[in-house]
Amino acid sequence: MSMRQTETERGAALITALMVVAFMAAVSVSLVEMMRHHLQRTGAIEDRLQATAYLDGAVSYGEVLLARFAGDAGDSFTPAGPWDGEVRVFPLEDGEMAARVHDRNNCININALHTPGGDGEADRLAAARTRALLTALDVPAGEAETLIAQAADWIDVDRTPRPGGAEDGTYLARSEPHRAANQPFTELAELRLLPVMTRAMYVRLAPHLCALPTSVQPPLNVNTLRTHEAVLITAITEGAVSVQAVQQALFRRPTTGFDSLEVFWADPAFAQIDAEARPSSAVALRSEWFELQVSVRLGEARLSRIQMVRMGSSGQFTRLPPVQGAVW
Repeated sequence: MSMRQTETERGAALITALMVVAFMAAVSVSLVEMMRHHLQRTGAIEDRLQATAYLDGAVSYGEVLLARFAGDAGDSFTPAGPWDGEVRVFPLEDGEMAARVHDRNNCININALHTPGGDGEADRLAAARTRALLTALDVPAGEAETLIAQAADWIDVDRTPRPGGAEDGTYLARSEPHRAANQPFTELAELRLLPVMTRAMYVRLAPHLCALPTSVQPPLNVNTLRTHEAVLITAITEGAVSVQAVQQALFRRPTTGFDSLEVFWADPAFAQIDAEARPSSAVALRSEWFELQVSVRLGEARLSRIQMVRMGSSGQFTRLPPVQGAVW
């Protein structure tokens, strides 16, 4: 074998060895990268699981606070309590948790616009109160009547639209066709599907409306009502009392709340309403419906939940299906 041939073979062997080394290096880099992504994914999953656990704990903690501040079944609520609607932020390692509680007795229940099997009187009362709310919020009369009709059509089971209402024919003609629900609203955001609803109108109305899983309007809690919610009293009195007058009554409310409903109605703001005409059953000093809003930021995980709960007379809680990922 000649020297030239030997050198050629050695060169080929060296090139082959270098190619093998380069290939193995590329495989190693790929494996390291895969492992890094796997670890990141595992960490993200762990963060999400931990964040979910924090959400569960926050809801349970909120229920404990509500039960403690609510006291016994006969106790009146006070204006100060976890139902004040204030956002509370709790620091976490590598993140934070935020929570807020809303008294959901203090809203106009959109599902009260239609009572299945009722004689229509409850529906007429609910429509009158909703109309008064919309008027106080400066919604034009025509749009208000249309909204009431379309919301009622969304709830009732028949397929015949009311004057100004909407049923399948209207919704199927849309660019993204769908049918009317023909059942109660499961969440307030469904209102945005009504033809009359605009984004601006929804933003204006949403703070004062709710979609409770009942056709009954809960009594407003006059001890937990905030000044910006005064319009709700205007609504349940069907516009007989102005928003400004109710705000003054709430400003005069004792720091510990009204001792009785008689003291509430005795406020000068309601002097023009005859005792017989007062919607006494529409107000109360306790609440049963609450909305717990919680969110968690933990590492790369971002989770949020809106949990509606109902507190029974003995302090036990019933949870409704939560809305996951809701923005609040």
